[in-house]
Amino acid sequence: MIVCAALVVPPDSSVYVPQELANRRVGLDYGNGTAYAGLQMLEGAVPRDAVTTCAAVTHPAERYAAMMRGEFDATVLQEPWITVAEKAGCRLVSTTFFHGTWVAGPDLDPERYAAFLRGVIRAVRRIKADKRRYVSYFKEGWAAGDPAVQALTPDDFNLGLIQLREPTPIPEDEARWAWDWMASWGLIHGTFDVTTQINRKIERAAHELAFAPSSR
Repeated sequence: MIVCAALVVPPDSSVYVPQELANRRVGLDYGNGTAYAGLQMLEGAVPRDAVTTCAAVTHPAERYAAMMRGEFDATVLQEPWITVAEKAGCRLVSTTFFHGTWVAGPDLDPERYAAFLRGVIRAVRRIKADKRRYVSYFKEGWAAGDPAVQALTPDDFNLGLIQLREPTPIPEDEARWAWDWMASWGLIHGTFDVTTQINRKIERAAHELAFAPSSR
């Protein structure tokens, strides 16, 4: 799963580029992918000691509303709230993409994991063939009770922000980089050990089953 994260400011903000967020409060949902993406976007534009964040709620609609009330200067959103924010006149001062992941326990059966992967693979292929057809799913789940999201039409979405790829085994170099980067922010502690962080045995067996010719 590829997730788009956007660093967003309100319509009346004086911020137009991410560098202008130096020493300004950015509301982040600590512990989630959008928060990590926010830190990466900010540190690519300003010195680390000028990155100023505050804890914001996990629910994107509430976080967006808090920004619009002026509780902080910017926040990070993902779809469908990126589209909601743009329709309201907000500006996207930076965007990035990150891997959304799932975590499996050590007792997970490779066959079950493979069945899950096959479902994801089929979904990716169908959606990539006609993204506009499937954007209505953004209006379900957390967004089901949000009037601003429910008012969106398929034509409102920027399809370039919706990216998908078929699942692959976790690259060790990327996992190590992510660990070291998070450790540099004090978000985790210790050193990366691929043998304990990634169960290659289950991963390999599941991917082999999922991508077998008879499974496609």
